[in-house]
Amino acid sequence: MRKLIYLDNAATSHFKPRCVKKAFLKSLKTCANPGRSGHKLSLKNAMEVYKARETISNHFNCPNPNLVIFTKNCTEALNLAILGLLNSNNSSFDKKHVICSCFEHNSVLRPLNYLVNKDLIDLTIISPSNNKNITDVDVKNFIRKNTFMVCLTHISNVSGAENEIENIGKLCKQKNVLFLLDCAQSAGHKKIDMQKLNINFLAFAGHKGFFSPQGIGGLVINSTVLPNPINYGGTGTDSINLSQPSSPPECFESGTIMTPLINSLNSGIKYVEKHFEKHNKKVENLTGYLLEKLTQLETIGLIKLLSPTDVKYGVVSFNLNNYDSVEISSILDEKFNIAVRGGLHCAPLTHKFFNSINTGAIRVSLNFKNTKREINKLISSLKLISKNKKIPTN
Repeated sequence: MRKLIYLDNAATSHFKPRCVKKAFLKSLKTCANPGRSGHKLSLKNAMEVYKARETISNHFNCPNPNLVIFTKNCTEALNLAILGLLNSNNSSFDKKHVICSCFEHNSVLRPLNYLVNKDLIDLTIISPSNNKNITDVDVKNFIRKNTFMVCLTHISNVSGAENEIENIGKLCKQKNVLFLLDCAQSAGHKKIDMQKLNINFLAFAGHKGFFSPQGIGGLVINSTVLPNPINYGGTGTDSINLSQPSSPPECFESGTIMTPLINSLNSGIKYVEKHFEKHNKKVENLTGYLLEKLTQLETIGLIKLLSPTDVKYGVVSFNLNNYDSVEISSILDEKFNIAVRGGLHCAPLTHKFFNSINTGAIRVSLNFKNTKREINKLISSLKLISKNKKIPTN
């Protein structure tokens, strides 16, 4: 069996640092329920969780650690922001208007579509005028008097293109519009300053750019406007009251929180911060090398690139001739032991934009552990498949 070449880091990072594993195991050994008891071990765990909130608030420059809300993933964080802010009865006169883009993940599109179907919001889905990424001009053209929120992905999980967040954030602040940013693909790969970029709500995943285990994410809030809870239950505070508490973070974190995962996330973020420049410079160089090789294949008509040629955060998508992307990714896996992702990537409107709804796309996503040799192996494998040569067996 050939050594696995893992090129699916946008789905989840395969590599987990030793410090993340150690933090997880240590937390299991000293496990107690934070915020539920008054004994020493419970209090110690509560302090560790608060330290993680501080690490995250400092990383994203959010002024209040108590406005770091832990969720099980980025999807839940986005649902908390969207449903918590918008799922309320409105008359047609004061119905809230929301702007998102055709590049959004279903974790944004589905809760928004749910609210549209309930007749609770008006939704405008915008496309890039430059055929690449969303700019402030694209957003400005659709802002209305009743626009309540702009909800955008930071970096597309399909094309890898980065939207012009800084200018969009300034526009939202000028227009008094809330700005929700999906950082599933950017957290850990870019330095994101919520104050400077005027981001009100930031959703992130732990298991991608921060190298934590799956099952942990968060919503970071930089706003006096808070969402309503979307889950209700025990919080360890004000237990005599049958109504949900109103104070964050407890009001948003009903039930026992995932302390071992939170502690491993804390270690993962510190690891990323320690190696940030070195690791992301390597990813940028590898992305450029991959694009160079894929562009050569496109020039001779073997593939069609969906990604712009200047993306640099490790996410690149393409199609091989007119083959179904799932079929090609399966061949790469079964015959060459190369892990990529095929399909629609939970972003159907992105594929409609790229006219790839029928084939989907082959997505390659890198991290600093990948090498040029692995990229070369991918390219040679694509050539073999494309030319319909005999595919080697294991």
